[in-house]
Amino acid sequence: MLSNHDMWKLFRDAYGLKNDDFYFEEVITDPTILSKKGLYISIEQEKGDELLKKALYNGAVAAVWPKDEELPLFLPNHFPVYVVKDPLPALKLIIEFYLKKIEENGYDTMTKFRLFTNETEIMRQNKQIVNEIKKLANTLTTFEDGRG
Repeated sequence: MLSNHDMWKLFRDAYGLKNDDFYFEEVITDPTILSKKGLYISIEQEKGDELLKKALYNGAVAAVWPKDEELPLFLPNHFPVYVVKDPLPALKLIIEFYLKKIEENGYDTMTKFRLFTNETEIMRQNKQIVNEIKKLANTLTTFEDGRG
């Protein structure tokens, strides 16, 4: 599974829990999805703080946040936030890292990636990287389907 320590390795510019290691059961891009121990990737720039609040309410335990956006004041101090220049390339990096981790270490339980459940303007503007991410996510689904 994808862990908090994995994310700190990938993104040094981060806030919140660093020393406690825990696992993400899901990675989501839609804050309205109920998730269990979710890592929310904030790809929407409009009303980002409202969307993060929804994600937190719906089960997100950490977030990937754009560097040029201020962190909302309502976030608990312990809530991990990994700050990135652009969330879409960061999401691609996370999936590539996770695929490599699976290939090297195997897996018992996998983090589920529930991505792009609704099309947004950002996705339409960045079709190429979104398509690359979808291909990588399909590879993850193949691994998961092959387990059982």
